[in-house]
Amino acid sequence: MPANYLHIWPRGEFMMIALPNQDASWTVTLFMPFSKFKNLDTEEKLIAFFEKYFPDSIPLIGKDKLVEDFFAGSASPLVAIKCRPYHVEDKALLIGDAAHAVVPFYGQGMNAGFEDCSLLDELFQKHNDNLAAILNEFSDTRWEDTFAISDLAMYNYIEMRDLVTRPSYRLRKAMDDFIFWLLPNFWVPLYNSVTFSTMPYSRCIKNREWQDKVLKKTWSFIGVAALIGGAVALKFKHFV
Repeated sequence: MPANYLHIWPRGEFMMIALPNQDASWTVTLFMPFSKFKNLDTEEKLIAFFEKYFPDSIPLIGKDKLVEDFFAGSASPLVAIKCRPYHVEDKALLIGDAAHAVVPFYGQGMNAGFEDCSLLDELFQKHNDNLAAILNEFSDTRWEDTFAISDLAMYNYIEMRDLVTRPSYRLRKAMDDFIFWLLPNFWVPLYNSVTFSTMPYSRCIKNREWQDKVLKKTWSFIGVAALIGGAVALKFKHFV
């Protein structure tokens, strides 16, 4: 496989990914429901499963290594935390993963923790080190973005394991990329806004919802215009 890339095997309800390591090896992870893991309880079932869904990976991993690594461990749950408030009076405050752990599919867990620190720094200056006011405002304002990145991370899992295989997704991505290239200060795709900007996570979602409405109205207008154009053309042809 080409090095230095994330490789994904999307299979609808589940997926496998391979992350490159610095020594040119790969960390391969299978994400799927526990019920499917429970069905893979023998070497024969495991090999048959991979031959059906990931046949190209078997020569890369090796059957013996696949069996050894798979049965050496066990499936682990992914955890997402949504809670509020994050503080107790002026005594304690939860930040980072302790307050808002997210599933790993957007790679934003550490960034969200850094944002906590940045916001706290602003609040310390705003409230002149008044801890009660600082922690109270942190809880009142931060939750919207931490809830948003939790939802975005779950959505990205669905996108990676399923949506990327759909023609409608590819068309939408091509449109996003083209408009972004044409109007970079006006149209920022969802992934770009989350990963390559300082736009608040909740704003990223609202921006995507606005883009959805714009594209829906645009396609509706094009459809109506096409129908009217077709009707006019038929009528003109009739008179001719």
